[in-house]
Amino acid sequence: MARLLLGLIPLLVFFVLALVVGSQNTDVVSVNLIVFQTEATLATVIAWSLAIGFFFGLSSFIASYLGLRFRYRRLRKDLIQRAKAGK
Repeated sequence: MARLLLGLIPLLVFFVLALVVGSQNTDVVSVNLIVFQTEATLATVIAWSLAIGFFFGLSSFIASYLGLRFRYRRLRKDLIQRAKAGK
């Protein structure tokens, strides 16, 4: 539990810092993407960029974690079968 809290505290500090920086940037900027062009406040662009980056990072972590978990289960099952065959 303490490990989880120690991991969440820097993340929360980072989000609060991003909100503070974003709230100070109220200028309207032009955002040109491949699909569309729009105007938004700089705070909105910062918030969207932060959220998209966070979710991409989280999804890559989850994919890696699940892959390693399945590999662990398969190796464990193989080890149990080899141990039973060796008796």
